[in-house]
Amino acid sequence: MKVNRDLLKNTIVLYVEDEKQLRQEVSFHLKKYIKNFYTANNGEEGIKLFYEIKPDIIITDIQMPKLNGLEMIRRLNTNIPVIITTAYSDVEYLLEAIKLNVNKFVMKPINLIELVKAIQECIIRDNLQEKIFEKENLLKIINENVLISITDVNGIYIDVSNAFCKFTGYSKEELLGKSHMILRHKDTPDELYSLLWKTIKSGKTFKEEEIKYMKKNGEEFICNLSITPAFKDEKIVNYTTIRQDITSKKKLEQLTIEDDLTKLYNRRYFNKIISSELQRLKRAKSYLSLLTLDIDYFKKYNDMYGHIKGDKALTDVAKVLKESSLRASDYVFRLGGEEFGIIFSDLNIEESLEYSNNIVKKVFDRNIEHLGNENTKRVTVSAGLITLNYINFEEEEKIYKYSDDALYEAKHSGKNRVVLSKKSK
Repeated sequence: MKVNRDLLKNTIVLYVEDEKQLRQEVSFHLKKYIKNFYTANNGEEGIKLFYEIKPDIIITDIQMPKLNGLEMIRRLNTNIPVIITTAYSDVEYLLEAIKLNVNKFVMKPINLIELVKAIQECIIRDNLQEKIFEKENLLKIINENVLISITDVNGIYIDVSNAFCKFTGYSKEELLGKSHMILRHKDTPDELYSLLWKTIKSGKTFKEEEIKYMKKNGEEFICNLSITPAFKDEKIVNYTTIRQDITSKKKLEQLTIEDDLTKLYNRRYFNKIISSELQRLKRAKSYLSLLTLDIDYFKKYNDMYGHIKGDKALTDVAKVLKESSLRASDYVFRLGGEEFGIIFSDLNIEESLEYSNNIVKKVFDRNIEHLGNENTKRVTVSAGLITLNYINFEEEEKIYKYSDDALYEAKHSGKNRVVLSKKSK
């Protein structure tokens, strides 16, 4: 279709887009064809301008501050043609746009010539089922690119997208008629599913971040989740689930908080966790404990056995600490060199000391040879413990210093022991 300048020059167009650079670029190009081309930078401005200029057509982005494009269209409640400009990531909004009978979808990055032609088609026809990105083509895009599944009211799959099948490794035939629990990961608690069902049965959308699932081949993946009920005659008939895979993102995040050698949390994450735990435990009116540990005579170990064996000793000790700290609120760190740290909570001073002594004993019982440790002939650790009730919490730096001072005392009073900080209270 050729551009019809005569048709376009008398058309009034309202363009709503919050990205300044894109708005200026589109405006500059389209004003070559459309003299009456007006712009607004959010939905609220779009509504105000709509009543001033009375446009023949609206072009709008979906996601914008203050008021998004779909809500603007809903409030205007107009029959004039609407073109949506969007990106694939706006899936939930796209599905809503289909319900609002939007005329055309133009995917970003915008091809300006194609946008001009789309405007022209909207003017010429009312039923706008042409070639650019009409609804059927959009649904094909969603089917091939979005992890969508539909279950009945009992959680049984009744439809799934091709993308969902390809990603999970299950064929459509293997999924249809099966429970949504086929993808459940063993780490996902029952409480989450109870909350999920309670929410969607009440007619509300359930959203949750970072849920683990299992593919057919046993591979773990992590998704953000959104489940929306569908109604017919005011009765829920099914649920549509959209998942966004964030596995790679979480792996990347893990690399930034993980020690390369031991796979424990690193010092950077320690600084973050101790701050957040202090806030959490203050609200919970409970105890926080910090145990810092150091491998005894570790320089001698490296000199005697070499750095490869030294690294092995570090990973062996790290494994003991990890195995000894299995509660969800336990955090184990490699703070640097041969120094480790454990943040734990909800144990009073006596309980925390018993917990810490048990960890030091487990390292001893692992019986890792260290002939340079003349007292025991095996790898041991010294540890400093600080335990504080929430009413006595102090700054993170002071808490670490108290624990470190107690560690220093343990080192100089015989090693292979825990010393409780005198600041504990």
